[in-house]
Amino acid sequence: MKRLRFIPAFLLALTTILAAQTLPSDDFTFVRLRYGMGDFALGFYARYGGIESWQVDFPEAEEHFMRAVQHQTSLGSAKNAVSFAITDKELFNFAFAYVVEVGFMKLTAEEATTLREWLLRGGFLFIDDFHGPREWQNFQQEFSVVFPDFEIVDVPIKHPVFHCYYDFDSFPVVPGLASLYQGTLFEKGGKAAHCRGIFDNDGRLMVLVNHNMDLGDSWEHANDYRYDAKYSVIGYKLGINYLIYALTH
Repeated sequence: MKRLRFIPAFLLALTTILAAQTLPSDDFTFVRLRYGMGDFALGFYARYGGIESWQVDFPEAEEHFMRAVQHQTSLGSAKNAVSFAITDKELFNFAFAYVVEVGFMKLTAEEATTLREWLLRGGFLFIDDFHGPREWQNFQQEFSVVFPDFEIVDVPIKHPVFHCYYDFDSFPVVPGLASLYQGTLFEKGGKAAHCRGIFDNDGRLMVLVNHNMDLGDSWEHANDYRYDAKYSVIGYKLGINYLIYALTH
């Protein structure tokens, strides 16, 4: 009998990431941003088994979502998701990026400067999957360094991002799997779903912020019997709107 070999969790995660890093030719590619956690790192590693906060649901969430994009739109899309460090100049070849768990984000000065430049040059950043007052406070603190001259404001439901492909009459709730498993829609002290944003001087929405929401889980767990399918339908539709808006504005 062969002896089973133990593979550390971080090596399994690395293998998954490398497998996802295949770039296609001309199709739209879903980009996930990597960032550092600073003092949050040790606690996050202990709680989530050795992965970093930027990695949560990667690449399954994005790749499930892109299959829905292929089925529901005429947009050509890559099969595999990719991830880049914020400071990677390759980021400037892409117009759309996704980042999660920003309640654990600690930006370096170089990361803040690069992110600001990419966004002001036309990039669109979708922020997802962070919850409660403490994580919101950390996000505000980090992005006040990126944009000390712009405010984070509510995105009104009349904004084109909610009507560019599917129509939304109100901002929906899309919970994470853990919340539903516990019989609730929110976690970590969150009490309501919010969609906020940062606009540039021309009124372009360049940072879209979903707080107390988890679209990533709605994509990744669409086939999971524990996750209510109605939230996956909403999550896919909302994500497609965000993507279409980003690529047309």
